[in-house]
Amino acid sequence: MRKIYCLFICAAALVSCEKVWEEDLQKKAFDTIRGEYEIESVTWEGPDPIDINGDGQASFDYYEEWDSVISGSPCTSFIYDDGGYLGVPYTVDQNADWNGSPSLARRRYDFKFEMEAVVEGNEAHLEFKLPVEDCELIQTGYGEVTLRTNVTSTVMTEDKKTEEKSGPVFIKYVRTAYRIR
Repeated sequence: MRKIYCLFICAAALVSCEKVWEEDLQKKAFDTIRGEYEIESVTWEGPDPIDINGDGQASFDYYEEWDSVISGSPCTSFIYDDGGYLGVPYTVDQNADWNGSPSLARRRYDFKFEMEAVVEGNEAHLEFKLPVEDCELIQTGYGEVTLRTNVTSTVMTEDKKTEEKSGPVFIKYVRTAYRIR
């Protein structure tokens, strides 16, 4: 009887120990970030404010300046389990190729990156592999990421000419829809 009792205690102890499943931890980490994103804000981090639309009102609010340009593309972004892309807004002179009068248009380029969920002990965290070294991508919360990178935009000058202006921007993205590819 004593042997059966000892076997029962040992079996109960084995069943009560929970095994850490790496795949579950990785899925939990990916759940915090995967989905469709939109831009919440973009801050121009250059030494002087930027005036994209040439109205004479320079600002460090890059997104407001970019959004004031009437024509162009939306800035969509998606993150999946293995990586994704974040839309980075910029402007172009859509008439520059044929030397017409300047006309700004919104555009975006896709900042593509890879990521993996790394398990350490009973936790998993995300690590990002970025295409360039002078940028920074950080998950700041559940469904929130920030990107610091450089951008080159065409800006309208006060004399209605265009020129390119390059500088660093800080972009905040928020998830608008949870999606699995």
